Amino acid sequence: MTYLGIQSQKQKIWPTIVAALSLFIASATSIAGLNLFGAWIGFGFIPLVVLIIWPKRANRFVSLALVFFAGLFTDWATGGIDGQWALVFVLVWGYFRPELRSTPFAPIGLLLVWLTSCGLALVTLSVSGYLVDGIFPDFWAMGRQIIFATCLLPVFLLLRHGLAMRANDSEDW
Repeated sequence: MTYLGIQSQKQKIWPTIVAALSLFIASATSIAGLNLFGAWIGFGFIPLVVLIIWPKRANRFVSLALVFFAGLFTDWATGGIDGQWALVFVLVWGYFRPELRSTPFAPIGLLLVWLTSCGLALVTLSVSGYLVDGIFPDFWAMGRQIIFATCLLPVFLLLRHGLAMRANDSEDW
């Protein structure tokens, strides 16, 4: 039952579960990479794509907890510093909070949000890596990962659109 346009909790938990499963799958694929033209291209920035297209109707507190645990899973799976990707995921999700979006991003706006989130992740990973290990990351490798994830951004948007249409959900994400 809804009052004054407030959605029930059941309607808000399913988008959260679907988005969280997508984030955990993207985090699992971030472990891998491919050798393309003699250069290793990792999939490390693919989970950020899922965070950018997080559903608007998702439950805030459950989403925050699941985003944090997906970041810890990514840290443990990649063998990185514990809490580094969790911090990146929480910062990106908190800065671009889905429930505050009034309309879907326009293509240029989405690209700007994507590049801003990549920049935030790059700065956070660099500073936290330097403070813990005393070395900076390989910026060329991270740049290749960002370019690869940017090329996959339209694919993820089409998948999200297809899932929303299949579930008879509105596109106001």
